Amino acid sequence: MENKIEPANRKRKPPENVKIAQGKAQLPRKAVNKQRQNPQKSRPKLVKSTAKFFWKKAVTNFVALTVLWGGAGAMGGGAWLSYQLIVDPNASIWINQFLPEWSRLPFASGKSIQTLSQIRTSLGQVGLIPGEMLLLPKEKSSEREVPDLLVPVMVERKPTTSIVCKNPCRQIVELRVYQPVQIAYQGDETEQYYRLASSVNVEGPAESFVIASHTDANDSQGSNKSLPLTTLRLFEGKVPSSGAWFNLSGQLLRADKKIPYGQVVHYNPSQTHLLSLLEWTGAAGKVPSWQQVTGGGQPELAIDQTIGLEPQFTIYQVQPRKFVPNPIQLTAISLEEPALKDPAYKAALRLARSGLWSPALGMMRALKTKAQGGWSPQAQAQLDLIKFHANVTRSQAIASWASPSQQVLADLIDGRWSEALQVFEADLGSSSEIAAMLKNDGNRLWNRVDAALKVNSQDEGAKAWGALIVAAQEGQRSAAAWLDRLPDTDGETKSRIRGLLDRLGDAVSELESFEGHTSKITGSAFPINSIDPEQWQVPEPNQGLKLAAQEVWYQVQVTSFFDGRSLVQAPFLDLDLRSFPSIQVKRFWKRLGLHNDPKIKIEVAMPNGQQKIEVATVKAFQLRDGMLRLLAAVERKSG
Repeated sequence: MENKIEPANRKRKPPENVKIAQGKAQLPRKAVNKQRQNPQKSRPKLVKSTAKFFWKKAVTNFVALTVLWGGAGAMGGGAWLSYQLIVDPNASIWINQFLPEWSRLPFASGKSIQTLSQIRTSLGQVGLIPGEMLLLPKEKSSEREVPDLLVPVMVERKPTTSIVCKNPCRQIVELRVYQPVQIAYQGDETEQYYRLASSVNVEGPAESFVIASHTDANDSQGSNKSLPLTTLRLFEGKVPSSGAWFNLSGQLLRADKKIPYGQVVHYNPSQTHLLSLLEWTGAAGKVPSWQQVTGGGQPELAIDQTIGLEPQFTIYQVQPRKFVPNPIQLTAISLEEPALKDPAYKAALRLARSGLWSPALGMMRALKTKAQGGWSPQAQAQLDLIKFHANVTRSQAIASWASPSQQVLADLIDGRWSEALQVFEADLGSSSEIAAMLKNDGNRLWNRVDAALKVNSQDEGAKAWGALIVAAQEGQRSAAAWLDRLPDTDGETKSRIRGLLDRLGDAVSELESFEGHTSKITGSAFPINSIDPEQWQVPEPNQGLKLAAQEVWYQVQVTSFFDGRSLVQAPFLDLDLRSFPSIQVKRFWKRLGLHNDPKIKIEVAMPNGQQKIEVATVKAFQLRDGMLRLLAAVERKSG
């Protein structure tokens, strides 16, 4: 017997006994077939009910899971918090910061929190000394909040002759930040507690770094040993708005000069983070200061490293960086890389790097006018740096100077070739002093001349001073050869410069004649009872006109004198002391030969009518209306 099962072709037979629900009529066959063909239309109410049930179930499950996970998290957090309180009873310190005052947790006293007196005691127990405490800003401050404290930690050190230090001498070795702690049931009379939030070790710059910027201090380069930092100050005035800025500093005594040095420290209140951003060294008596240099929203840090009349400032801008604890840095404005590719812009930077700040500023301003909208922030920063230096050199050039060499030096530093030549040509006395200045000058003036000629080969003023510098240092023959090698120099210009070289030669010859020159003066002498000091010229401004015991005044009417090269006779109408009087007085004193020996011999009348030769000391001279008089002191001898 074979049983064949064909499920795919098998038809299901309807049940024989079918019960029809009460109240419902049996649908005709056509209606049933229609309902089978469109099942969605046939049961709309059933589908909507099913969807609504699904969403209710999903929401219920989500709420249940949320409650379950939230409860588990709360239990875990409570267990972790309980563990922290067991392991570290003082963990309640930071928890209290997030709790209302009435619900704060008590804590166990320990080393993690201390009062100010306890901080001082604990430091003293390990040989450390707390310095003057400074208040720090908080990220979100209010009148009721206690500020954070910056505590410099110091140690005593043995005083040395090279470090300027108070007595007792102390140096800073660490900076600590302490935050106030809110304890449970803390009243107004309760002593404030603090916890150590952060600290940073302090080490000063190397001695070689400090000396490197002061070539005039000493030829030696110094060692690599760290110099002590002895003072901590908060920067005052207009400072950047981000955090707090401090200056750690010290002073190195070298070649009778106090050279300041130090570090710039920044405090970020949001991370309670201290960071040393910069090591610096500056000119004597100068410390870094925040100034508005570029005209931006934030001030810049200016470090003055000026030596003499040579201005040198390093300007630092506050820039962002990717460092979460302290996301800022100090970046110096540099003139090495040009902000624009224009050849004229590069030429202006060449002038600025050589020290010709004012000519460079003029070129930069002209370029900015032509650039219109193509002027970048970097180009503006370089222009502002040049302008900052040019303001200094221009002020020096227009100032009144007591000597021609100082006036010429200020003019040359500012690139004022013509004005400097006018002073040089004014009189031979000025020329001789300027010649001595050029002979002893290093490369600071020559670098300016070289840069000016490379930018403009036809600059006659730069050519003239280049020839004078070569003549003063190497001789007139070398100067004439250098002048002949210059391109773009016509015959008229060469002739004028050769005349300046001749004048320089006369000035140098005069200086040489003064070296061994002694007085050879003729005239008549007679005693005077009193003098008016205002009517006499003294070789040294601070030298007074007073007589010693047993001395009397004599006035000498000069008829002629030898100036080291020729005999000069009265009347002395060609002598002029109007330009730079103090320098001219010294020069004329040398012409008289009194700088080597101020003593002269005069004839003194005796009571018996006879003449006696006495040695007199010349104290001053008077030059008026072509007449030359000397004021001399003679010792009166008894008998």
